Amino acid sequence: MSAVAPPLRTWIVAACLSATCVADDERKQRNYIGGGLFGTRRHPAARRRGGTRSGVPIAVSFHPERGAVENNKSETKQRRVVVTGMGVVTPLGHEPDEFYNNLLQGLSGISEIEAFDCSSYPTRIAGEIKSFSTDGWVAPKLAKRMDKFMQYLIVAGKKALENGGVTEDIMNELDKSRCGVLIGSGMGGMKVFSDAIEALRVSYRKMNPFCVPFATTNMGSAILAMDLGWMGPNYSISTACATSNFCILSAANHIMRGETDLMLCGGSDAPIIPIGLGGFVACRALSQRNSDPTKASRPWDMDRDGFVMGEGAGVLLLEELEHAKVVLMRFLRYFLFVLFFSICVVLPW
Repeated sequence: MSAVAPPLRTWIVAACLSATCVADDERKQRNYIGGGLFGTRRHPAARRRGGTRSGVPIAVSFHPERGAVENNKSETKQRRVVVTGMGVVTPLGHEPDEFYNNLLQGLSGISEIEAFDCSSYPTRIAGEIKSFSTDGWVAPKLAKRMDKFMQYLIVAGKKALENGGVTEDIMNELDKSRCGVLIGSGMGGMKVFSDAIEALRVSYRKMNPFCVPFATTNMGSAILAMDLGWMGPNYSISTACATSNFCILSAANHIMRGETDLMLCGGSDAPIIPIGLGGFVACRALSQRNSDPTKASRPWDMDRDGFVMGEGAGVLLLEELEHAKVVLMRFLRYFLFVLFFSICVVLPW
């Protein structure tokens, strides 16, 4: 009897739903009168939201032990994702350990803005990076044309690789078609675009020829991928303050679905320029606690008077677990070889 019960119950549910759909269809026909392509509704207020599609029988299979039966899908073993490297460019430091230790000590990266004269603005503080250099990370000619958000992104991305032990030898052994970059930006290249507008006031000939592509949020990821030679998924997500979270989630999904083995992901922004500061000041969103900048950012405080702008980049190196183990063994083998060679050279025999 138990073997017959589920199909019988399925037939009863399907028959009831089919009869209900037909009755509902006849009732709807009575509510319309002729005229126009779709007719005129006789009782608009009587319309029910979320009704079942008319005249279409629906079969639902139900089992007391398991509930509704889902379609059989080939289940693939979900791949594990691990974080193997980190890179940061922040007002609190440009190395993960330095950044983390400063956070533990309660240091604040918020101070007076020095990048431009903001004496006429009601807000004159921000989380501004005071010292930063692209030397050794970005080609000088390219760095001059880039927006700062791209500079931060590329440096943080390469530092994440270095932090994860991905040396040049290991890089050459990677399957670059399975390595991707997904680093987003909330506001993109605002400085490049703002400078282009000012140059356009004189002549279009004065504009940076790369002002349009370098202003887009995805160009940072694109330049980094081209620099590394990676040919896997490469795009960016822009969802304001949640940009980095979505990028990390999407990058992890690429690995779990088996599309990639390694992903650089995170976010970068550099909005501390006149138009960026002025825009947030205009909508009265920024804190004006200029006399005490280190205590201006207090999001859950009763006396909160706005948020504080900041700039920088944070990038994670995500890898599939088994792939990370192989890379780690390669790194250890290389490290031991260098160590053994150094000992052989230094020690007298």
